[in-house]
Amino acid sequence: MQPSYISVMNVFTQQTRYTVPLFQRPYVWSREDQWEPLWDDVRAAAERVLNANGNPVSAHFLGTVVLEQTPNPTFSLPRREVIDGQQRLTTLQLVLKAAEHALEGIRPLVAGDEDATKAVDIASRQIEPLTSNPAYAEDEERYKVWPTNEDRAPFRDVMDAKAADGPSQPHTRMAHAYAFFRSEFAAWLNIDRHGDRAKALASALKDHLRLIVLDLDVNDEPQAIFETLNAHGTPLLPADLIKNWLLWEGTRQGLDTASLYTSHWRQFDSDSDYWRANVGTGHAARARVDTFLLNWLTRHVREPISAKHLYDRFLDYVGTGGERNDDGKINVPALMMGIAADAQRYREIDAPSGTTRFDTFLRRLKVLDVIVFHPLLLTIMGRPGSTGADCDLCGQILESYLVRRTVCGMQTRGYGTLALSLVEKVAMLPADSPAAPALFAALSATPDGPDRWPSDDTFRTDWLNKKFYGNLRRNRVLMVLRAIEEHYQAQALKSEPVLTFNFDKLEIEHIMPQTWDAHWPLTDPATTRDDRNWKVQGIGNLTLVSSALNKALRWRGQIGVKRVRVSP
Repeated sequence: MQPSYISVMNVFTQQTRYTVPLFQRPYVWSREDQWEPLWDDVRAAAERVLNANGNPVSAHFLGTVVLEQTPNPTFSLPRREVIDGQQRLTTLQLVLKAAEHALEGIRPLVAGDEDATKAVDIASRQIEPLTSNPAYAEDEERYKVWPTNEDRAPFRDVMDAKAADGPSQPHTRMAHAYAFFRSEFAAWLNIDRHGDRAKALASALKDHLRLIVLDLDVNDEPQAIFETLNAHGTPLLPADLIKNWLLWEGTRQGLDTASLYTSHWRQFDSDSDYWRANVGTGHAARARVDTFLLNWLTRHVREPISAKHLYDRFLDYVGTGGERNDDGKINVPALMMGIAADAQRYREIDAPSGTTRFDTFLRRLKVLDVIVFHPLLLTIMGRPGSTGADCDLCGQILESYLVRRTVCGMQTRGYGTLALSLVEKVAMLPADSPAAPALFAALSATPDGPDRWPSDDTFRTDWLNKKFYGNLRRNRVLMVLRAIEEHYQAQALKSEPVLTFNFDKLEIEHIMPQTWDAHWPLTDPATTRDDRNWKVQGIGNLTLVSSALNKALRWRGQIGVKRVRVSP
Protein backbone atom coordinates (compact mmCIF):
# COMPACT_ATOMS: atom_id res chain seq x y z
CA MET A 1 0.00 0.00 0.00
CA GLN A 2 1.56 3.28 -1.14
CA PRO A 3 0.26 6.38 0.73
CA SER A 4 0.60 9.90 -0.66
CA TYR A 5 -0.43 13.21 0.92
CA ILE A 6 -1.31 15.31 -2.11
CA SER A 7 -3.39 18.30 -3.19
CA VAL A 8 -6.59 18.20 -5.20
CA MET A 9 -4.60 19.58 -8.15
CA ASN A 10 -2.20 16.63 -8.04
CA VAL A 11 -5.10 14.17 -7.83
CA PHE A 12 -6.91 15.58 -10.87
CA THR A 13 -4.10 17.04 -13.02
CA GLN A 14 -2.90 13.56 -13.92
CA GLN A 15 -4.39 12.00 -17.04
CA THR A 16 -6.08 9.33 -14.94
CA ARG A 17 -9.62 8.02 -14.60
CA TYR A 18 -11.04 7.20 -11.18
CA THR A 19 -13.79 4.65 -11.77
CA VAL A 20 -16.30 3.57 -9.15
CA PRO A 21 -17.04 -0.19 -9.26
CA LEU A 22 -20.53 -1.68 -9.23
CA PHE A 23 -20.37 -2.72 -5.60
CA GLN A 24 -20.19 0.88 -4.39
CA ARG A 25 -23.32 2.60 -3.13
CA PRO A 26 -24.85 5.46 -5.12
CA TYR A 27 -24.10 9.11 -4.39
CA VAL A 28 -25.62 9.88 -0.97
CA TRP A 29 -23.93 13.03 0.35
CA SER A 30 -26.36 15.74 1.43
CA ARG A 31 -26.36 19.48 2.09
CA GLU A 32 -26.63 19.49 5.86
CA ASP A 33 -24.32 16.59 6.62
CA GLN A 34 -21.55 17.03 4.04
CA TRP A 35 -21.91 19.92 1.55
CA GLU A 36 -22.22 22.70 4.12
CA PRO A 37 -19.27 21.48 6.25
CA LEU A 38 -17.17 21.12 3.07
CA TRP A 39 -18.09 24.65 1.97
CA ASP A 40 -17.09 25.95 5.42
CA ASP A 41 -13.68 24.31 4.94
CA VAL A 42 -13.25 25.66 1.40
CA ARG A 43 -14.28 29.16 2.42
CA ALA A 44 -11.90 29.14 5.39
CA ALA A 45 -9.03 28.04 3.13
CA ALA A 46 -9.89 30.69 0.51
CA GLU A 47 -9.97 33.44 3.15
CA ARG A 48 -6.61 32.30 4.52
CA VAL A 49 -5.20 32.67 1.00
CA LEU A 50 -6.95 36.02 0.52
CA ASN A 51 -5.48 37.44 3.73
CA ALA A 52 -2.10 35.69 3.68
CA ASN A 53 -0.03 38.77 2.69
CA GLY A 54 2.82 36.55 1.56
CA ASN A 55 2.76 34.29 4.63
CA PRO A 56 2.46 30.47 4.34
CA VAL A 57 -1.10 29.17 4.10
CA SER A 58 -2.07 26.03 6.00
CA ALA A 59 -3.79 23.25 4.09
CA HIS A 60 -7.01 21.49 5.02
CA PHE A 61 -7.13 17.67 5.16
CA LEU A 62 -10.22 16.26 3.44
CA GLY A 63 -9.74 12.58 4.24
CA THR A 64 -8.50 9.37 2.65
CA VAL A 65 -9.05 7.82 -0.74
CA VAL A 66 -8.19 4.17 -1.41
CA LEU A 67 -7.44 3.17 -5.01
CA GLU A 68 -6.72 -0.10 -6.74
CA GLN A 69 -4.59 -0.19 -9.87
CA THR A 70 -6.51 -1.71 -12.77
CA PRO A 71 -5.17 -2.94 -16.13
CA ASN A 72 -6.28 -0.76 -19.01
CA PRO A 73 -6.34 -1.48 -22.76
CA THR A 74 -3.60 -0.10 -25.00
CA PHE A 75 -4.20 3.49 -26.05
CA SER A 76 -6.56 4.09 -23.11
CA LEU A 77 -5.95 6.35 -20.14
CA PRO A 78 -4.63 4.84 -16.90
CA ARG A 79 -7.43 3.80 -14.57
CA ARG A 80 -7.80 3.41 -10.81
CA GLU A 81 -10.78 1.77 -9.15
CA VAL A 82 -12.04 3.66 -6.11
CA ILE A 83 -12.25 1.24 -3.19
CA ASP A 84 -13.06 3.96 -0.66
CA GLY A 85 -13.67 7.69 -1.03
CA GLN A 86 -15.94 7.78 -4.08
CA GLN A 87 -18.36 10.18 -2.36
CA ARG A 88 -15.49 12.62 -1.76
CA LEU A 89 -13.97 12.38 -5.24
CA THR A 90 -17.37 12.74 -6.92
CA THR A 91 -18.24 15.77 -4.78
CA LEU A 92 -14.89 17.42 -5.54
CA GLN A 93 -15.61 17.16 -9.26
CA LEU A 94 -19.03 18.78 -8.72
CA VAL A 95 -17.36 21.48 -6.60
CA LEU A 96 -14.76 22.23 -9.28
CA LYS A 97 -17.43 22.46 -11.99
CA ALA A 98 -19.47 24.81 -9.77
CA ALA A 99 -16.36 26.97 -9.17
CA GLU A 100 -15.63 27.08 -12.90
CA HIS A 101 -19.14 28.34 -13.61
CA ALA A 102 -19.15 30.78 -10.69
CA LEU A 103 -15.94 32.32 -12.01
CA GLU A 104 -17.58 32.63 -15.42
CA GLY A 105 -20.49 34.35 -13.74
CA ILE A 106 -18.45 37.23 -12.30
CA ARG A 107 -16.95 38.28 -15.65
CA PRO A 108 -19.57 41.03 -16.11
CA LEU A 109 -18.57 42.41 -12.71
CA VAL A 110 -14.92 42.84 -13.73
CA ALA A 111 -15.53 44.09 -17.28
CA GLY A 112 -13.36 47.15 -17.81
CA ASP A 113 -10.98 46.27 -14.96
CA GLU A 114 -7.95 44.82 -16.75
CA ASP A 115 -6.25 43.42 -13.64
CA ALA A 116 -9.40 41.80 -12.28
CA THR A 117 -10.28 40.35 -15.69
CA LYS A 118 -6.80 38.86 -15.98
CA ALA A 119 -7.10 37.37 -12.48
CA VAL A 120 -10.44 35.74 -13.33
CA ASP A 121 -8.96 34.37 -16.60
CA ILE A 122 -6.03 32.84 -14.69
CA ALA A 123 -8.27 31.35 -12.02
CA SER A 124 -10.55 29.82 -14.67
CA ARG A 125 -7.62 28.32 -16.59
CA GLN A 126 -6.35 26.74 -13.37
CA ILE A 127 -9.71 25.14 -12.52
CA GLU A 128 -10.92 23.98 -15.94
CA PRO A 129 -8.25 21.27 -16.56
CA LEU A 130 -9.15 19.58 -13.25
CA THR A 131 -12.57 18.42 -14.50
CA SER A 132 -11.76 16.66 -17.77
CA ASN A 133 -9.11 14.58 -19.49
CA PRO A 134 -8.19 16.08 -22.88
CA ALA A 135 -6.41 13.02 -24.32
CA TYR A 136 -9.24 10.50 -24.25
CA ALA A 137 -9.86 7.55 -26.55
CA GLU A 138 -13.47 6.79 -25.55
CA ASP A 139 -16.04 9.45 -24.65
CA GLU A 140 -16.41 8.35 -21.03
CA GLU A 141 -12.65 8.77 -20.54
CA ARG A 142 -13.19 12.54 -20.63
CA TYR A 143 -14.40 12.41 -17.05
CA LYS A 144 -11.86 12.36 -14.24
CA VAL A 145 -14.31 10.43 -12.07
CA TRP A 146 -16.69 7.85 -13.52
CA PRO A 147 -19.42 7.01 -10.98
CA THR A 148 -21.29 3.76 -10.48
CA ASN A 149 -24.03 2.91 -12.99
CA GLU A 150 -27.02 4.72 -11.48
CA ASP A 151 -25.08 7.97 -11.04
CA ARG A 152 -23.53 8.28 -14.49
CA ALA A 153 -26.40 10.10 -16.22
CA PRO A 154 -26.85 12.80 -13.52
CA PHE A 155 -23.05 13.18 -13.22
CA ARG A 156 -22.61 13.72 -16.97
CA ASP A 157 -25.52 16.14 -16.95
CA VAL A 158 -23.72 18.34 -14.41
CA MET A 159 -20.23 18.00 -15.82
CA ASP A 160 -21.36 18.69 -19.41
CA ALA A 161 -23.51 21.70 -18.47
CA LYS A 162 -22.72 25.21 -19.70
CA ALA A 163 -22.40 28.01 -17.18
CA ALA A 164 -25.27 29.95 -18.73
CA ASP A 165 -27.68 27.01 -18.66
CA GLY A 166 -26.78 24.76 -15.74
CA PRO A 167 -27.81 21.09 -15.60
CA SER A 168 -30.78 20.01 -17.70
CA GLN A 169 -31.95 17.73 -14.86
CA PRO A 170 -31.92 20.13 -11.89
CA HIS A 171 -33.68 17.82 -9.43
CA THR A 172 -31.01 15.12 -9.08
CA ARG A 173 -28.89 14.92 -5.95
CA MET A 174 -25.76 15.80 -7.96
CA ALA A 175 -27.46 18.81 -9.52
CA HIS A 176 -28.46 19.97 -6.04
CA ALA A 177 -24.83 19.68 -4.89
CA TYR A 178 -23.63 21.67 -7.91
CA ALA A 179 -26.30 24.35 -7.35
CA PHE A 180 -25.43 24.68 -3.67
CA PHE A 181 -21.70 25.17 -4.25
CA ARG A 182 -22.17 27.46 -7.25
CA SER A 183 -24.48 29.68 -5.20
CA GLU A 184 -22.03 29.84 -2.29
CA PHE A 185 -19.06 30.52 -4.58
CA ALA A 186 -20.96 33.28 -6.39
CA ALA A 187 -21.96 34.96 -3.13
CA TRP A 188 -18.39 34.82 -1.80
CA LEU A 189 -16.83 36.11 -5.04
CA ASN A 190 -19.30 38.99 -5.32
CA ILE A 191 -18.41 40.66 -2.02
CA ASP A 192 -15.44 42.81 -3.13
CA ARG A 193 -11.93 42.56 -4.62
CA HIS A 194 -13.28 40.25 -7.31
CA GLY A 195 -9.94 39.52 -8.94
CA ASP A 196 -8.22 38.72 -5.63
CA ARG A 197 -11.10 36.53 -4.54
CA ALA A 198 -11.05 34.63 -7.86
CA LYS A 199 -7.37 33.82 -7.43
CA ALA A 200 -7.84 32.94 -3.75
CA LEU A 201 -10.70 30.55 -4.51
CA ALA A 202 -8.78 28.79 -7.27
CA SER A 203 -5.70 28.48 -5.07
CA ALA A 204 -7.68 27.15 -2.13
CA LEU A 205 -9.37 24.50 -4.26
CA LYS A 206 -6.33 23.23 -6.11
CA ASP A 207 -3.48 23.78 -3.65
CA HIS A 208 -4.81 23.88 -0.10
CA LEU A 209 -7.29 21.02 -0.01
CA ARG A 210 -5.39 17.78 0.49
CA LEU A 211 -6.09 14.08 0.50
CA ILE A 212 -4.23 10.99 1.59
CA VAL A 213 -4.34 8.67 -1.40
CA LEU A 214 -3.60 5.00 -0.77
CA ASP A 215 -2.66 3.01 -3.86
CA LEU A 216 -3.08 -0.70 -3.17
CA ASP A 217 -0.33 -3.11 -4.10
CA VAL A 218 -1.08 -6.29 -6.03
CA ASN A 219 -0.92 -8.28 -2.78
CA ASP A 220 -3.42 -6.08 -0.93
CA GLU A 221 -6.98 -7.40 -0.55
CA PRO A 222 -9.49 -4.73 -1.63
CA GLN A 223 -12.47 -6.60 -0.12
CA ALA A 224 -10.93 -6.71 3.35
CA ILE A 225 -10.00 -3.02 3.16
CA PHE A 226 -13.46 -2.04 1.98
CA GLU A 227 -15.05 -3.86 4.92
CA THR A 228 -12.96 -1.95 7.44
CA LEU A 229 -13.30 1.53 5.94
CA ASN A 230 -16.37 3.73 6.07
CA ALA A 231 -16.56 6.68 3.72
CA HIS A 232 -15.99 9.76 5.88
CA GLY A 233 -19.21 11.53 6.82
CA THR A 234 -21.74 8.87 5.76
CA PRO A 235 -21.14 5.41 7.26
CA LEU A 236 -21.56 2.39 5.05
CA LEU A 237 -24.76 0.43 5.55
CA PRO A 238 -24.63 -3.32 6.13
CA ALA A 239 -26.41 -3.51 2.77
CA ASP A 240 -23.43 -1.77 1.13
CA LEU A 241 -21.09 -4.39 2.58
CA ILE A 242 -23.37 -7.24 1.47
CA LYS A 243 -23.60 -5.84 -2.05
CA ASN A 244 -19.83 -5.45 -2.12
CA TRP A 245 -19.24 -9.02 -0.99
CA LEU A 246 -21.66 -10.50 -3.54
CA LEU A 247 -20.10 -8.65 -6.47
CA TRP A 248 -16.55 -9.34 -5.35
CA GLU A 249 -17.34 -13.03 -4.96
CA GLY A 250 -18.93 -12.98 -8.39
CA THR A 251 -15.76 -11.37 -9.80
CA ARG A 252 -13.60 -14.05 -8.17
CA GLN A 253 -15.73 -16.72 -9.83
CA GLY A 254 -15.45 -15.04 -13.23
CA LEU A 255 -19.17 -14.23 -13.41
CA ASP A 256 -20.77 -11.39 -15.36
CA THR A 257 -21.18 -9.10 -12.36
CA ALA A 258 -22.55 -6.23 -14.45
CA SER A 259 -25.45 -8.43 -15.55
CA LEU A 260 -25.97 -9.74 -12.01
CA TYR A 261 -26.07 -6.20 -10.68
CA THR A 262 -28.51 -4.96 -13.33
CA SER A 263 -30.85 -7.93 -12.94
CA HIS A 264 -30.87 -8.32 -9.17
CA TRP A 265 -29.39 -5.42 -7.20
CA ARG A 266 -29.94 -2.32 -9.26
CA GLN A 267 -33.39 -1.74 -7.75
CA PHE A 268 -31.81 -0.85 -4.38
CA ASP A 269 -29.71 1.89 -6.00
CA SER A 270 -32.14 3.19 -8.61
CA ASP A 271 -34.84 3.69 -5.96
CA SER A 272 -32.51 4.81 -3.18
CA ASP A 273 -35.04 7.32 -1.81
CA TYR A 274 -37.20 4.35 -0.83
CA TRP A 275 -34.61 1.77 0.13
CA ARG A 276 -32.18 4.04 2.02
CA ALA A 277 -34.90 5.95 3.89
CA ASN A 278 -34.85 5.39 7.64
CA VAL A 279 -37.72 3.37 9.11
CA GLY A 280 -38.46 2.75 12.76
CA THR A 281 -37.96 5.10 15.66
CA GLY A 282 -35.23 5.84 18.18
CA HIS A 283 -32.45 3.28 18.47
CA ALA A 284 -34.40 0.92 16.19
CA ALA A 285 -34.32 3.34 13.22
CA ARG A 286 -32.33 2.05 10.26
CA ALA A 287 -32.32 2.15 6.47
CA ARG A 288 -35.22 0.25 4.93
CA VAL A 289 -32.83 -1.88 2.85
CA ASP A 290 -31.14 -3.07 6.03
CA THR A 291 -34.51 -3.84 7.61
CA PHE A 292 -35.44 -5.87 4.54
CA LEU A 293 -32.14 -7.79 4.53
CA LEU A 294 -32.59 -8.50 8.23
CA ASN A 295 -35.97 -10.07 7.41
CA TRP A 296 -34.55 -11.94 4.42
CA LEU A 297 -31.71 -13.43 6.46
CA THR A 298 -33.97 -14.25 9.41
CA ARG A 299 -36.17 -16.19 7.02
CA HIS A 300 -33.21 -18.37 6.03
CA VAL A 301 -31.32 -18.86 9.30
CA ARG A 302 -34.52 -19.02 11.43
CA GLU A 303 -32.77 -17.42 14.38
CA PRO A 304 -32.91 -13.99 16.01
CA ILE A 305 -30.45 -11.58 14.37
CA SER A 306 -29.22 -8.32 15.83
CA ALA A 307 -29.26 -5.46 13.34
CA LYS A 308 -25.71 -4.48 14.35
CA HIS A 309 -24.50 -7.97 13.41
CA LEU A 310 -26.36 -8.24 10.10
CA TYR A 311 -23.25 -8.36 7.91
CA ASP A 312 -21.42 -10.81 10.16
CA ARG A 313 -24.42 -13.15 10.21
CA PHE A 314 -24.68 -12.85 6.43
CA LEU A 315 -21.08 -14.00 6.10
CA ASP A 316 -21.80 -16.90 8.47
CA TYR A 317 -24.81 -17.89 6.39
CA VAL A 318 -23.05 -17.86 3.02
CA GLY A 319 -20.01 -19.54 4.56
CA THR A 320 -21.84 -22.44 6.20
CA GLY A 321 -25.18 -22.62 4.40
CA GLY A 322 -26.83 -21.06 1.44
CA GLU A 323 -26.96 -22.48 -2.05
CA ARG A 324 -23.92 -24.13 -3.58
CA ASN A 325 -22.95 -25.03 -7.12
CA ASP A 326 -21.99 -28.57 -8.07
CA ASP A 327 -18.34 -27.61 -7.58
CA GLY A 328 -19.02 -26.48 -4.02
CA LYS A 329 -18.72 -22.75 -4.75
CA ILE A 330 -21.27 -20.30 -3.40
CA ASN A 331 -24.06 -19.84 -5.92
CA VAL A 332 -23.91 -16.05 -6.19
CA PRO A 333 -26.59 -15.75 -8.92
CA ALA A 334 -29.04 -17.80 -6.85
CA LEU A 335 -28.31 -15.71 -3.76
CA MET A 336 -28.83 -12.43 -5.58
CA MET A 337 -31.93 -13.73 -7.37
CA GLY A 338 -33.44 -14.78 -4.03
CA ILE A 339 -32.72 -11.40 -2.47
CA ALA A 340 -34.26 -9.58 -5.44
CA ALA A 341 -37.41 -11.72 -5.37
CA ASP A 342 -37.88 -11.20 -1.64
CA ALA A 343 -37.31 -7.47 -2.08
CA GLN A 344 -40.38 -7.34 -4.32
CA ARG A 345 -42.36 -9.33 -1.76
CA TYR A 346 -41.19 -7.00 0.99
CA ARG A 347 -42.49 -4.02 -0.94
CA GLU A 348 -45.87 -5.75 -1.24
CA ILE A 349 -45.88 -6.27 2.53
CA ASP A 350 -44.79 -2.69 3.18
CA ALA A 351 -47.24 -1.04 0.79
CA PRO A 352 -49.96 -3.48 -0.35
CA SER A 353 -51.89 -2.19 -3.35
CA GLY A 354 -53.83 -5.25 -4.53
CA THR A 355 -57.41 -6.31 -3.91
CA THR A 356 -56.97 -9.89 -2.69
CA ARG A 357 -57.90 -11.03 0.80
CA PHE A 358 -54.17 -11.34 1.51
CA ASP A 359 -53.67 -7.67 0.54
CA THR A 360 -56.43 -6.71 2.96
CA PHE A 361 -54.64 -8.63 5.70
CA LEU A 362 -51.36 -6.87 4.87
CA ARG A 363 -53.02 -3.48 5.20
CA ARG A 364 -54.46 -4.46 8.57
CA LEU A 365 -51.14 -5.90 9.70
CA LYS A 366 -49.53 -2.53 9.00
CA VAL A 367 -52.07 -0.89 11.29
CA LEU A 368 -51.37 -3.48 13.99
CA ASP A 369 -47.66 -2.62 13.60
CA VAL A 370 -46.46 -6.19 14.20
CA ILE A 371 -43.33 -6.43 12.03
CA VAL A 372 -41.81 -9.58 13.52
CA PHE A 373 -44.05 -11.69 11.27
CA HIS A 374 -42.47 -10.30 8.09
CA PRO A 375 -39.93 -13.17 7.73
CA LEU A 376 -42.87 -15.59 8.00
CA LEU A 377 -44.75 -13.72 5.28
CA LEU A 378 -41.68 -13.76 3.02
CA THR A 379 -41.45 -17.51 3.59
CA ILE A 380 -45.12 -18.10 2.73
CA MET A 381 -45.09 -15.78 -0.29
CA GLY A 382 -41.95 -17.43 -1.67
CA ARG A 383 -43.24 -21.02 -1.57
CA PRO A 384 -44.44 -22.86 -4.71
CA GLY A 385 -47.20 -24.53 -2.64
CA SER A 386 -48.59 -21.26 -1.32
CA THR A 387 -50.92 -20.27 -4.14
CA GLY A 388 -53.05 -17.15 -4.02
CA ALA A 389 -55.78 -19.09 -2.23
CA ASP A 390 -53.34 -20.41 0.36
CA CYS A 391 -51.91 -16.93 0.96
CA ASP A 392 -55.45 -15.59 1.41
CA LEU A 393 -56.20 -18.25 4.00
CA CYS A 394 -52.88 -17.71 5.79
CA GLY A 395 -53.70 -14.00 5.97
CA GLN A 396 -57.13 -14.69 7.46
CA ILE A 397 -55.63 -17.04 10.07
CA LEU A 398 -52.94 -14.58 11.16
CA GLU A 399 -55.39 -11.67 11.10
CA SER A 400 -57.87 -13.48 13.32
CA TYR A 401 -55.14 -14.45 15.75
CA LEU A 402 -53.61 -10.97 15.98
CA VAL A 403 -56.84 -8.93 16.00
CA ARG A 404 -58.42 -11.12 18.65
CA ARG A 405 -55.36 -10.80 20.87
CA THR A 406 -55.31 -7.03 20.32
CA VAL A 407 -58.96 -6.64 21.30
CA CYS A 408 -58.41 -8.88 24.32
CA GLY A 409 -55.39 -6.83 25.39
CA MET A 410 -52.94 -9.75 25.35
CA GLN A 411 -49.19 -9.16 25.52
CA THR A 412 -46.98 -9.18 22.41
CA ARG A 413 -43.62 -9.95 24.01
CA GLY A 414 -43.51 -13.51 22.73
CA TYR A 415 -44.34 -12.69 19.12
CA GLY A 416 -40.72 -12.74 17.98
CA THR A 417 -40.13 -16.28 19.22
CA LEU A 418 -43.52 -17.40 17.94
CA ALA A 419 -42.86 -15.97 14.49
CA LEU A 420 -39.55 -17.83 14.20
CA SER A 421 -41.17 -21.10 15.24
CA LEU A 422 -43.81 -20.60 12.53
CA VAL A 423 -41.10 -19.90 9.95
CA GLU A 424 -39.48 -23.20 10.93
CA LYS A 425 -42.75 -25.14 10.62
CA VAL A 426 -43.64 -23.65 7.25
CA ALA A 427 -40.11 -24.09 5.88
CA MET A 428 -40.17 -27.79 6.78
CA LEU A 429 -43.34 -28.46 4.76
CA PRO A 430 -43.12 -30.16 1.36
CA ALA A 431 -42.58 -27.43 -1.22
CA ASP A 432 -45.82 -28.16 -3.08
CA SER A 433 -48.12 -28.31 -0.04
CA PRO A 434 -50.17 -25.37 1.33
CA ALA A 435 -49.04 -23.60 4.48
CA ALA A 436 -52.42 -22.59 5.95
CA PRO A 437 -53.26 -25.94 7.66
CA ALA A 438 -49.87 -26.06 9.39
CA LEU A 439 -50.17 -22.41 10.39
CA PHE A 440 -53.62 -22.96 11.87
CA ALA A 441 -52.51 -26.08 13.75
CA ALA A 442 -49.45 -24.34 15.22
CA LEU A 443 -51.42 -21.30 16.45
CA SER A 444 -54.15 -23.52 17.90
CA ALA A 445 -51.74 -25.90 19.66
CA THR A 446 -51.62 -24.11 23.04
CA PRO A 447 -55.15 -23.01 24.01
CA ASP A 448 -54.08 -22.07 27.54
CA GLY A 449 -50.55 -20.69 26.99
CA PRO A 450 -49.34 -17.08 26.85
CA ASP A 451 -49.51 -17.18 23.03
CA ARG A 452 -53.02 -18.65 22.99
CA TRP A 453 -55.57 -17.83 20.35
CA PRO A 454 -58.54 -16.29 22.21
CA SER A 455 -61.62 -18.49 22.09
CA ASP A 456 -64.97 -17.26 20.79
CA ASP A 457 -66.30 -16.88 24.33
CA THR A 458 -63.24 -14.93 25.51
CA PHE A 459 -63.34 -12.68 22.48
CA ARG A 460 -67.11 -12.12 22.74
CA THR A 461 -66.79 -11.02 26.37
CA ASP A 462 -64.06 -8.47 25.56
CA TRP A 463 -65.80 -7.35 22.40
CA LEU A 464 -68.99 -6.49 24.27
CA ASN A 465 -67.37 -5.00 27.35
CA LYS A 466 -64.07 -3.55 26.16
CA LYS A 467 -63.42 0.17 26.31
CA PHE A 468 -62.30 0.69 22.70
CA TYR A 469 -62.17 4.48 22.44
CA GLY A 470 -59.21 5.83 24.41
CA ASN A 471 -57.91 2.33 25.14
CA LEU A 472 -56.88 1.10 21.68
CA ARG A 473 -54.94 3.22 19.24
CA ARG A 474 -57.22 5.33 17.09
CA ASN A 475 -56.02 3.76 13.83
CA ARG A 476 -56.79 0.29 15.20
CA VAL A 477 -60.32 1.27 16.15
CA LEU A 478 -60.70 2.78 12.67
CA MET A 479 -59.43 -0.50 11.17
CA VAL A 480 -62.05 -2.51 13.10
CA LEU A 481 -64.90 -0.19 12.11
CA ARG A 482 -63.76 -0.22 8.50
CA ALA A 483 -63.62 -4.04 8.50
CA ILE A 484 -67.20 -4.17 9.81
CA GLU A 485 -68.36 -1.77 7.11
CA GLU A 486 -66.59 -3.70 4.34
CA HIS A 487 -68.01 -6.98 5.62
CA TYR A 488 -71.61 -5.74 5.57
CA GLN A 489 -71.18 -4.21 2.15
CA ALA A 490 -69.77 -7.45 0.79
CA GLN A 491 -72.61 -9.45 2.36
CA ALA A 492 -75.35 -7.16 1.04
CA LEU A 493 -78.13 -9.08 -0.70
CA LYS A 494 -78.48 -6.56 -3.49
CA SER A 495 -76.21 -7.06 -6.47
CA GLU A 496 -74.83 -3.56 -6.21
CA PRO A 497 -71.09 -2.81 -6.27
CA VAL A 498 -69.37 -2.33 -2.93
CA LEU A 499 -68.93 1.37 -2.19
CA THR A 500 -65.36 2.57 -2.43
CA PHE A 501 -64.11 5.64 -0.64
CA ASN A 502 -61.12 6.78 1.37
CA PHE A 503 -61.60 5.47 4.89
CA ASP A 504 -58.54 7.41 6.01
CA LYS A 505 -60.56 10.62 5.67
CA LEU A 506 -63.28 9.40 8.00
CA GLU A 507 -63.34 10.15 11.71
CA ILE A 508 -64.52 8.13 14.66
CA GLU A 509 -67.57 9.55 16.41
CA HIS A 510 -69.73 8.51 19.33
CA ILE A 511 -73.39 7.76 18.60
CA MET A 512 -74.35 8.76 22.14
CA PRO A 513 -72.14 11.78 22.92
CA GLN A 514 -69.52 11.54 25.63
CA THR A 515 -71.19 14.50 27.36
CA TRP A 516 -74.53 12.75 27.68
CA ASP A 517 -75.59 13.93 31.15
CA ALA A 518 -77.77 16.92 30.26
CA HIS A 519 -79.84 15.43 27.46
CA TRP A 520 -79.51 11.64 27.78
CA PRO A 521 -80.62 10.90 31.37
CA LEU A 522 -80.38 7.44 32.88
CA THR A 523 -83.76 5.69 32.94
CA ASP A 524 -82.74 2.19 33.99
CA PRO A 525 -81.91 1.98 37.73
CA ALA A 526 -79.67 -1.00 37.03
CA THR A 527 -77.37 1.16 34.89
CA THR A 528 -74.94 3.33 36.86
CA ARG A 529 -73.17 6.45 35.72
CA ASP A 530 -69.87 4.52 35.61
CA ASP A 531 -71.51 1.83 33.48
CA ARG A 532 -72.75 4.43 31.04
CA ASN A 533 -69.39 6.25 30.87
CA TRP A 534 -67.64 2.96 30.20
CA LYS A 535 -70.02 1.69 27.54
CA VAL A 536 -70.13 4.99 25.72
CA GLN A 537 -66.53 4.15 24.73
CA GLY A 538 -67.42 0.64 23.55
CA ILE A 539 -67.38 -0.53 19.95
CA GLY A 540 -71.19 -0.54 19.81
CA ASN A 541 -71.36 3.21 20.41
CA LEU A 542 -68.77 4.13 17.76
CA THR A 543 -69.26 4.89 14.10
CA LEU A 544 -67.42 6.44 11.15
CA VAL A 545 -68.41 9.81 9.74
CA SER A 546 -66.88 12.39 7.44
CA SER A 547 -65.04 15.33 8.93
CA ALA A 548 -67.77 17.79 7.94
CA LEU A 549 -70.52 15.62 9.36
CA ASN A 550 -68.51 15.05 12.51
CA LYS A 551 -68.50 18.79 13.25
CA ALA A 552 -72.27 18.95 12.76
CA LEU A 553 -72.83 15.96 15.01
CA ARG A 554 -70.72 17.46 17.76
CA TRP A 555 -72.68 20.72 17.56
CA ARG A 556 -76.04 18.88 17.63
CA GLY A 557 -74.91 16.80 20.58
CA GLN A 558 -73.98 19.93 22.50
CA ILE A 559 -77.42 21.54 22.08
CA GLY A 560 -79.22 18.36 22.97
CA VAL A 561 -80.90 17.29 19.75
CA LYS A 562 -82.27 13.83 20.58
CA ARG A 563 -83.58 12.17 17.46
CA VAL A 564 -82.44 8.71 18.52
CA ARG A 565 -82.35 7.28 21.99
CA VAL A 566 -79.39 4.98 22.55
CA SER A 567 -78.85 3.27 25.91
CA PRO A 568 -75.60 1.36 25.74
